[in-house]
Amino acid sequence: MGRPKRIEDEELLRIARAVFVVDGAHGSTREIAQRAGISEAALFKRYPTKAELFLAAMMPPNVDVDALVAGAEAVEDPLESLVVLAERMLDYFREAIPVIRQLTQNPLIDLESVRRRFGVGPEQRLAAAVPDYFVRQRERGLLACPDPHGSALLLIAAVHSIVLFELMSLHEPRDGPAAIRAIVAAHWNGLRPQGAPP
Repeated sequence: MGRPKRIEDEELLRIARAVFVVDGAHGSTREIAQRAGISEAALFKRYPTKAELFLAAMMPPNVDVDALVAGAEAVEDPLESLVVLAERMLDYFREAIPVIRQLTQNPLIDLESVRRRFGVGPEQRLAAAVPDYFVRQRERGLLACPDPHGSALLLIAAVHSIVLFELMSLHEPRDGPAAIRAIVAAHWNGLRPQGAPP
């Protein structure tokens, strides 16, 4: 009978992710093994190469895109609905961007390997779902939106940028709600249907 594992794979990958998010491709397998309480040899028995460990640990966080959009659509006020949508995207991007940034900058990993391993990522599903949200809101007469795809890309890019600014220490996470409201207000002035209050 084999020796029992001292740490579950999920916990091991959580530890590896914490190291790789900070140190990227330079993250030390020795440090990961020490934090996990196992030997480096035991680590490499589970993941034969550092690249395999990195890929397994850095899987982009999942998001239920349908629930994210449905939560926004459940808000009757169209302006507040946009705020809810943007706030939920902000929460997701705060978790995902540090991981994805390291994943795409690792010289040991090519994007084809990422696509093969992870398939269609949540960020791609989000990029498809948000334009559909704008289409449905337009059909309900809640938004005047001649270009749902362009409006969606603009909102996604603006929310994405908030997180990048936070990572570059250009503003604090506590500034996020005010930034979201400012972005949505700017969007709203171009999207509100005729007769709706500014």
